[in-house]
Amino acid sequence: MQLTVKEALSIYPLSEAKLVAGAEGTMRTLKSVNVMDAPDIADWIKSGEMLFTTAFVMKDSEDDAVKLLRRLNERGCAGLGVKLGRFWQNIPAQIIEEADALQLPLLELPFQFTFSDQMNALFKAEYERNTRTLETVVNKQKRLMQFALEQDQKNDVFSKLAAVLNYPIAVIGSRGHMLYVSEEMRDTNIQQGWPFKNVMHRVKWDHGSCYRVPVMQKDEDYGFLLIYTDGAYGLKAEEELFQQASEVLAFYMDMTYREHINPTVQDEIRVIVKQYLDRKLGCEELIRRSEGLGVQLFQDSGTYQCVLTTIESEGYTEGKLIKQVHRELQYNPMMQLTASHHIQMDEGILSIYACPADKDYGEELSRFLTSRFEDLIGGRKTGGVGPRFWISKMKHEPKSLREAFQECLDTRAIASRFGMKDTALQFEMLEFAYVFQHVPESIMETYCNKVLEPLLVKDGDPTQVLMNTLEAFIENDGLINEAAKQLFVHRNTVTYRMDKISSLLQMDFKKSNDLLKLKLVFTFRKFLQDQGVHK
Repeated sequence: MQLTVKEALSIYPLSEAKLVAGAEGTMRTLKSVNVMDAPDIADWIKSGEMLFTTAFVMKDSEDDAVKLLRRLNERGCAGLGVKLGRFWQNIPAQIIEEADALQLPLLELPFQFTFSDQMNALFKAEYERNTRTLETVVNKQKRLMQFALEQDQKNDVFSKLAAVLNYPIAVIGSRGHMLYVSEEMRDTNIQQGWPFKNVMHRVKWDHGSCYRVPVMQKDEDYGFLLIYTDGAYGLKAEEELFQQASEVLAFYMDMTYREHINPTVQDEIRVIVKQYLDRKLGCEELIRRSEGLGVQLFQDSGTYQCVLTTIESEGYTEGKLIKQVHRELQYNPMMQLTASHHIQMDEGILSIYACPADKDYGEELSRFLTSRFEDLIGGRKTGGVGPRFWISKMKHEPKSLREAFQECLDTRAIASRFGMKDTALQFEMLEFAYVFQHVPESIMETYCNKVLEPLLVKDGDPTQVLMNTLEAFIENDGLINEAAKQLFVHRNTVTYRMDKISSLLQMDFKKSNDLLKLKLVFTFRKFLQDQGVHK
C-alpha cells in the first residue's frame, strides 16, 4: 500500500473517522494497517504502518499512553486510530495534545464499522488505484514509443515529451545549466541540490516527488531529466517509464548533435571557409560549395552578424572546453536565437547568425551568449577559464563575411590591448578605440590628465570616491542605477556625486560628446594601468 494519511481519510468507511489531532502529519505515507493489541506493539511496528486500537492497552494510564505515542512516532508510525465506546468514551486531552505536538495523526474511528471493514476498503482502493495507474503508464509507454518513432521530432522535443508524460519536467545540461523547464515549474529552484547523483533518484518535492533521471548515450553525458509527480511515493512501472523517456531524450540529443557535427561535412566547411578568409576562394564559390554539402551559410535575407568564440587561456582552444561550447552552440535548443552555423576554426568558433535587415542583433547576441554560458564565465572570473565572444557589425551581403571575421579579430585584439574584461564585446562599441589603438602612450597619459585634472589634483578627490563613481558611471553606459549597484550605494548618492563631478569637470553628462570623451579617457586609463604607466 502506498497512500498518504490524507488520501486514506477520503476512502469510505475510514472517511467517517474524525481527525482529532496531528493534522499537520496527514502527508505521512501509509504503507500498511495493523491492529494494536499488545503493550509492546511499538517494538514491532514498521515505518509507514497505521495502527487501529480499542485503547485496551492504554486505558489504565494516560502517562503510559503518551510514552507509547512518542515511541510509535520514533518508529515512523503513520497514525493511530482509536475506536471509542468500549474502553474510552473520549480520547483524553493529554493524548490529543501530545499527538498534535508530534504531528502524529490521531483518529476517532466510527463505532459501527469493524477494523476489517476499514482495512479491506483501504486495500481495495489501493488496488484499484494501482490498476488505473498501470493502465495510464501503459498508455504513456505507447505514446512514448510513437514519439520515439516520429521522423520529425526536432521541434519542441522537450515540451512534446512533457505532454507524453503528462507531468511537468525540466531538463538540466551536464554543467547544471537549464535547457528546458515546464511553465508551471518556472518559479521553483530546479537546480537545488546540484550536482545530482548520476543514478535515477527520487526526492521529495512539495507534496509530491521529483525524479532525477540521468540522460546518457554511450559515453556522452547530456545532463538530467527531472520529472515532477503529485504522488509522495514511487511506482515501479512509472519509474521504468521515466527511464525509457530519458533514453529517448538521450537518443534525440545524441542524434541531433551528430547530425550537426558530421565530421566530414564539418571538416570540409572549415576548409572552404578558411580558403575564403585567406582570399584563396571567391564568395560565389564559397556559397556554391557549402550548399553542395547541404549547408546554407547565409539565409535568404542575406543579413547576418558574426561571433568569434574563444577560450582565453593558452592551451584550451583545442581542448575539452571549446568542444563543449561548440556542442552547446550546435544542438542545444535554448541556444537557437536565430538560424545559425558554427564552424570551429584555428582562432576559435566562428558563428554566423542570421538577423532581420532592420534589426542589429549585437546587443541581443551579447546578452544572450553571456546568459547562456554564465556558469562557465563565472569560472573564468574566479581564476579559471571560460568563453568570450567577439561580435562583428551587422552585414548585408555574403561577400562581407571576410570583413565581419576581421572585425571579430580586431575586437579581440583591442580588448586585449586595453585590458577589457567584458565577456561579450561588439566591434561597434569599440570602433573609437580601433581608431585610437595606435596612439602613443605618452599622448594617452597627457589626454587623460588634461580631461580629469580637477579630480586628479590633491584637493579635488583625495579619497578617489568621485573618480571611482565616475568610472562606474561610464562603465555602465551612464545608468545611475547600475552604477549604484556596482558601488553598493544608493542611487541618490551616485546622483549627488555625479552633479559634483559635472561641476568640477565642466561637463554635461547628457551630451553624447562628453560621454564619448570620458569613455575614451577611461579606456586609455585601463590600458595605461595595465602597462604600469598610470596609477
